[in-house]
Amino acid sequence: MESTPKISLYAMCGTRKWSSSLARRPPSHPFSRCHLHDFVMLNVDLTQNVQYDLNRCGYEEVDFNLRVNSSGLLLCRFNYFSLMKKHIPTGGNKDFLVKPKLMEIENPAQISPSQYVCAPDSEQTLLNAPAQFLLERFLQSCSHRLFPKAVQNRNNPVLSIDSYLNISPEISVCYFNSRPHSTNLNHQGLVFSGLLLYLCDSFVVSGLLRKFRFLKGATLCVICQDRNSLRQTIVRLELEDEWQFRLRDEFQTANCSEDRPLYFLTGRHV
Repeated sequence: MESTPKISLYAMCGTRKWSSSLARRPPSHPFSRCHLHDFVMLNVDLTQNVQYDLNRCGYEEVDFNLRVNSSGLLLCRFNYFSLMKKHIPTGGNKDFLVKPKLMEIENPAQISPSQYVCAPDSEQTLLNAPAQFLLERFLQSCSHRLFPKAVQNRNNPVLSIDSYLNISPEISVCYFNSRPHSTNLNHQGLVFSGLLLYLCDSFVVSGLLRKFRFLKGATLCVICQDRNSLRQTIVRLELEDEWQFRLRDEFQTANCSEDRPLYFLTGRHV
């Protein structure tokens, strides 16, 4: 791999994941430009300006792949190399047990992902888990409630700007990078069933959002670090011009204030 001509021009290099079928069906092409996972060699010089979200609990490699690709950098998979990944049955997010913050009984009932969020200042049971973990698990399990028009609808995906979050395999996502000179998919002719804004920064402006078309009744979900930032984002992006909001559609992760919950607000396109 090191002897590949001009290898220093690639931002990320990876290999195929090993499977028994590789012996029967060898790769037809030596290289592919595609998503890389499990094993990645990173060119730190080329990717030093690409943000890596250290707060993410899952799918951070997908998010980073999309950021690198939309920055116009090259990704390359070496198809003649394969990697076997050892399966470790314990540990990681799968073994993370979400428990109430205050344990009143020794064996509490299992908490479902729908209980990972609640209305602000509600009396719902608060949980002893990181806010980011609760948010991501809620979106993976309950996004069909947030984006009903996107379920099993590949023709009208949810538009996610600057960040990728897994919102269940039933919902298609179109990623868009708001940075100047970014390389994005041609969205002309696409009508989106939802808009996901996760901790968006100053590169996301109202003029950018007006370039996209949405179905009537499409869902907007704005996620921020606190309630004040949530309101400021709504005003700054002039979202009230095209989206309808209700007070009961504001939520937070089920954390106490000391654990710094994340807040989000949903709305409907009018």
